[in-house]
Amino acid sequence: MKGNVASLIANGCLYLLLSSCGSSGENGIQGIKDLKTRQYAVAGQELYVQHCANCHQKDGSGLGQLIPPLKGVGYGENDASRIAYIIRNGLQGEIVVNEKTYNQPMPANPQLKPLDIAKITTYLISKWGEQPTLVTADQVNDYMRNN
Repeated sequence: MKGNVASLIANGCLYLLLSSCGSSGENGIQGIKDLKTRQYAVAGQELYVQHCANCHQKDGSGLGQLIPPLKGVGYGENDASRIAYIIRNGLQGEIVVNEKTYNQPMPANPQLKPLDIAKITTYLISKWGEQPTLVTADQVNDYMRNN
């Protein structure tokens, strides 16, 4: 019983903390109504800054002609498996993003756990996609098994 009360208090404090923050951009992850999706997106933002922003920039604008932008691409829920796969395994070869061609390899991130990848993917889709979307670690595991 004490554990449940402590968990409820912790979740309530986290909700208040997340609710009191301002909007963070185009689709303001702080405005996400589903608490779990918002929690994943907030944690994913921290992981994105740590692992992705050096190349893709904090604002998702990319790096000139070298690294493609992540914002303005219009991610949807159906892109989750592709995003998770690329985060984990990297990307080699030519790609076209917003009618521009990029050919800079993206390194793999094998050190990231499925939960980390789920949180980053949730952040990317919720921040720069069509609508907030929760991607779970179980989904990431399924994507990795099936690809």
